[in-house]
Amino acid sequence: MEDALIVHRLHFAFTITYHYLFPQLTMGLAPLIVILKTLAIWKKDERYNKAARFWMKIFGVNFLFGVITGIPMEFQFGTNWAKFSQYAGGVIATTLAMEGVFAFFLESAFLGLFWRGGGGGGGKKGTGFRRSWSSSVHGYRHISSSSQMRGCSIRSDT
Repeated sequence: MEDALIVHRLHFAFTITYHYLFPQLTMGLAPLIVILKTLAIWKKDERYNKAARFWMKIFGVNFLFGVITGIPMEFQFGTNWAKFSQYAGGVIATTLAMEGVFAFFLESAFLGLFWRGGGGGGGKKGTGFRRSWSSSVHGYRHISSSSQMRGCSIRSDT
């Protein structure tokens, strides 16, 4: 029993490590792409547009891996830390659910608009700004969930 628990917790450590790397890079790339697209429009310089398209590809891959690691991570909270989930589930379930809504629905919708608008070059009518905003809201949910988890302490012998 103890070996299986260690293996599952190591798997969770792997998942959480990658889940915290990819979304943070995505949240940092969103404003960079907006800046590059803005410069491309204002200066009418195709180099900024090419740079924005390049970083959009990196952005899409990072978003994909953030979602791939985020889905099992939420289930692992319940399976690996059942006592924690019982104790703090009423508090952190709300922020995790909101994060899921923002990450999977709102951000995905804006990402689709961002990619498809402008011939794959970064969106029209402010979709880049909306995409950057949704990344910021997602980051806020990450911080909210993390801070609430750090505030809870559970004895292992209970």
